[in-house]
Amino acid sequence: MKSLLTLLAALLFALPGAAAPKLVLNTSFFAPITSPQHDGALDLLYAELFRRLDLAVVIQATSAERGLLNANSGIDDGDVSRVLGIEQSYTNLVRVPEPVMRYQMVVFSRHADFTVDGAASLAPYDVGILTGWKILERSITGTRSLQKLETGRQLFAMLAMDRIDVAVIEKLEGLHFVQSMGLQDVKVLEPAYVEGDWFLYLNKKHAALAPRLAEQLRRMKRDGSYQRIFEQALRGTRH
Repeated sequence: MKSLLTLLAALLFALPGAAAPKLVLNTSFFAPITSPQHDGALDLLYAELFRRLDLAVVIQATSAERGLLNANSGIDDGDVSRVLGIEQSYTNLVRVPEPVMRYQMVVFSRHADFTVDGAASLAPYDVGILTGWKILERSITGTRSLQKLETGRQLFAMLAMDRIDVAVIEKLEGLHFVQSMGLQDVKVLEPAYVEGDWFLYLNKKHAALAPRLAEQLRRMKRDGSYQRIFEQALRGTRH
């Protein structure tokens, strides 16, 4: 009986018009990287990337910490993007070995003005970051105070009210909140606090997909579709 059910399921899956296999990826990002309207850069990129492998993808919003835990435990299928090496701590995650985008973590300030030079340059200040952003949680220590907020809107509200001196967040997201909240007196300090590549991570049950996704991503970069998607998603965002 069990083998019969398995056969029927396989036949159903193979029928013309059957729904494509669907993967659920977690995101803790905001526009213009991912958005509730699914028109962020990674929303559009992954829709096309997975389509090329006859797969469907659902991107759902979670907190940064919960998204990692659920992807690592297999509750969800993966995480839209994390820094290189996160799999050393979350050992059930498999990295797709081709960067999905470049990031810059930068310092936003209203009054403080200094040259950013690692964590030591933040030491005299009250600093705000987002909960679960590991690269910041692990590196920013020894500051006068460190506030961890759940959302970018909360982070920039704290900055606007002078509850923190500086906010450290990914540059594109930070600029989105500055614009959408109408903040006129917030500046980006230079250089970036840290920058690098973000990668798509999958639960290990999907390990076989990692090299296939990487190859399709490389093809998208070669054929120009990658650049077109990012230009579309980032149009109107101040760089």
